Amino acid sequence: MKKLITMVLSIVIGIIILLTVVGTVGISSFNSNVEKEKEVLFDANIKSNDKILLEDLDRLPYLVKNYLIKVGVVGKLKHCSVVFNQKGRIRDNPDKSWLQFTATQYMSSNNPGFIWKAKSLPMLIRDKSMNAKGEVKVSFLGLKNVAQLSGFKVDQSSLGRYLGELIWFPIGFLDPDISWETMDATIVKATIVKGDLTLEGFFFFNQNGLIDRFETKRYRNLTLEDFIGEVGVYKNYDGLLIPKSMTAIWNLKDRKFEYFKSTVVDYKIANAIN
Repeated sequence: MKKLITMVLSIVIGIIILLTVVGTVGISSFNSNVEKEKEVLFDANIKSNDKILLEDLDRLPYLVKNYLIKVGVVGKLKHCSVVFNQKGRIRDNPDKSWLQFTATQYMSSNNPGFIWKAKSLPMLIRDKSMNAKGEVKVSFLGLKNVAQLSGFKVDQSSLGRYLGELIWFPIGFLDPDISWETMDATIVKATIVKGDLTLEGFFFFNQNGLIDRFETKRYRNLTLEDFIGEVGVYKNYDGLLIPKSMTAIWNLKDRKFEYFKSTVVDYKIANAIN
């Protein structure tokens, strides 16, 4: 009997070790693929040490110009990227429980777009918008894709995320593909055109001249819905004043549905020239 128990324990331990090794290899492969995508995102066609000057903001509406001055973009490199880590929770349905995640996000003014790599074991998630193309990939331990979404609606939704999350990379507000229109004393409309995509979003400014909300329309599954990004308190990270947290909300016809809450853990500007 003792030999049988020992044999069963050995088999169980062997299976656990095997699964651990296979999972580690899968996660490593997943991270390696994201790293290759990041290198493309960060690659600069123009390598320069040109810095953002006050006059570079002159084409922008007063609210946006004042905001960019406050958050500290003047004097920062025009061609640069950022890497920041997050922790938070996410759910895809208001009736489901929250799942905890950790994530790394990459954004760049070299090739405007973003890559978001998240881990909520056993699931790995990569969301991106690059060259006006979006893609969402969900993988089981990097071994098998559970979902891989692309196409026009994903492109549009990912571009909407990119525009709203420029609050975490305010240098991106200088993107020449974004045009601006002042709506009233506290609201500015941004229209971004990338490839065949055109998307409008609205930034809401508080009495301190900082953005505290973003609204647009994004696809949730196959349906175009109202999206709200609510901004938390601002904190100085690597010389930029950015929100420490954000809550993403679907403003559905019958209710508001909070589905994403994220807090910035650390933040680093990566210069175009090292």
